Amino acid sequence: MCNPDSTLELRLPRDLFLFPKQNVGFQVPFFLSTEEEAAKVRPPAVVKTLEERLQEFSEEQRKILSSFKKTVRDAPWYSEAEDNDWMLLRYLIARNFDVKKSFSMLEKSVHWRRKKDVDNWVCEACLKDPNGHMMQFVGWDLQNRPVCFMAMRWGQDRKEPLKHCVTTFNHLVKLMPLGIEQWVCVTDFETYSHLRDSSPKMGLSVIHAIQDHFPERLGLMILVDAPKAFSVLWKILSAVIDEKTKKKVLFTYKKSNPTIESEFSKLFPPALAEYLCESYERSRTAALPATPVWYPAQGNG
Repeated sequence: MCNPDSTLELRLPRDLFLFPKQNVGFQVPFFLSTEEEAAKVRPPAVVKTLEERLQEFSEEQRKILSSFKKTVRDAPWYSEAEDNDWMLLRYLIARNFDVKKSFSMLEKSVHWRRKKDVDNWVCEACLKDPNGHMMQFVGWDLQNRPVCFMAMRWGQDRKEPLKHCVTTFNHLVKLMPLGIEQWVCVTDFETYSHLRDSSPKMGLSVIHAIQDHFPERLGLMILVDAPKAFSVLWKILSAVIDEKTKKKVLFTYKKSNPTIESEFSKLFPPALAEYLCESYERSRTAALPATPVWYPAQGNG
C-alpha cells in the first residue's frame, strides 16, 4: 500500500485536481500525473464554435434565443460575463424553448449562486481529510467531456454531499473546452448500504441542484453494480427526475451484461477505460493502491 501523503510529492497539474492531497483509495492515472502526460490527452481548446452550435438549431429557435437575450439583458441581475449565449441556450433547451419558463429558471439559478456564493464553494471537509469523499476527475471521454469517478467504498462521509458535489461540478465545468457543455459521471456502488446510503434527502438535494442550476450539464451517469437494495431509493428519486435526465442513466455491471468492459470501450479512450475497470476491481477487493500512480503495465500495483 502506498503512503497516503505520497501524492503530495507528485507534481500534479493544478487545474486537474481540486485538492493537494488525494483520497487514500484514489490512484492517479499516469495520463494525468504530470503536465507533459496531461498535454497528450487534453482536448483542443475549441471543439465547437458558437456559430457551429447555433447551426444545430432551427431558425425559429435562433429567433427565440435572440428574444431571450433581450429579456435577460433587461433583468437587474444580468451579467454579460456570466449570461452568455452558451448558458442561455442551455436554459432554453431545459425548458423546451419556453422563454418565460427559461427566464424563471435562470433567475432562480442566479439568485441561488450569488446568495450562497456557490461559485466559490470549497469542500472544507476534504481539505481537512480527503478520505471522506471520493468524487474525482479522471480524464476526458471520446467526446471530450470531462469524466468524474465516484466510489462509495473510498468515500464514507454522507453528512453533506451537496457542497462536495457542487464543488466537483464547478470543477468539471472549468475542464470543458469551448463547445463541450456536459460531463460524464461514473459511480461504483461497491459497499452500498441501504441503511447508510438510502436517504432520499441526500440524493434529492443533488438531483435538484443538477436539474435546477446545472441544466444540460449532465451528459451521462453510469451506475456500476447498483444492488437490488438501490431500487428502493431509485424508485423515490425517479419521481422527481425528468424523462430527459433518466435517459442519461446507464446501469452497467462488472460480471453481467452490459459489462463495464464492453460499455467503457465505447465511451472512453483505451487507457481511461482500462484504468476505470481496474479501479473497480480494486474496489471490489478493498485493495488500496500499491503506488500513487497507475500505469497499464503495472495495473494497480
